[in-house]
Amino acid sequence: MVRFICRTGLSARRAAFAAVLTVFAIPWGATGAWADRDTPEFHSGACKGAYPGWLRGVVDGYNDLSKSPVENATTVLLRVPTPESLLPGDERLGFGDGLQEGFKLGVDYGVKLGKGARTRESDSEGLGRLTAKFQAYMGAHCSVSSAALDWDTTFMNDRGTSTVTSLNEAQVAMHYAVSANQIAISAESMVDYAREAQARGDQSAVQAFREAADLHARTSADFARLAEGQAAKGLEEAVQAIMDAQSAAERAKKAAESIGG
Repeated sequence: MVRFICRTGLSARRAAFAAVLTVFAIPWGATGAWADRDTPEFHSGACKGAYPGWLRGVVDGYNDLSKSPVENATTVLLRVPTPESLLPGDERLGFGDGLQEGFKLGVDYGVKLGKGARTRESDSEGLGRLTAKFQAYMGAHCSVSSAALDWDTTFMNDRGTSTVTSLNEAQVAMHYAVSANQIAISAESMVDYAREAQARGDQSAVQAFREAADLHARTSADFARLAEGQAAKGLEEAVQAIMDAQSAAERAKKAAESIGG
């Protein structure tokens, strides 16, 4: 995902301006009319709004702040201020379109990500499909060359406590949490296999599964530490992901220790 964004130009996020933000001042009622706009300014705005919208959706979906599927994506327009650096008219309309489309797909992605971090459910194919849909939207709008938004000063809530940068760091922590949990599940499976081997009296298999469980437990702990490293960057949006990763790592450790040495 990040590599794709970089290719479209959004990686040049430290633009040489200080973005002063206001809430959307444009009437956003009939969003269907936006689809007829095919100006460079509209495409530029859509490209700039899509990834911030995606991040807002991923974080909200993961943290159970928005439900999937999103029934009314226009609500994100009320929560995310419009960068004043955007040109009035088509570019701002495009930004709103990109924000909504990214948000809808992001919420779906975030909900699946949360399940992957907290349950035995892992839908890598579903995540891949949502990523492909988002990339298709970006590909349709990001051919126009324009100055990227400054991620550090583009606020993503009306309180000014979240930025594109902080949400991006939070979603990194969420992916670490998924890895920590899925590897913890593997550790638990190794323990189950070890116990089955014990019941058969197969000590060599017991030892092999024990070592595999230990390895998985250590790896889960490594991902939990990576998630913890996002605490300062991801701010409050990363808190749940860090807790999920820590819980998974602890679960894996207890499972590995349960079969003894």
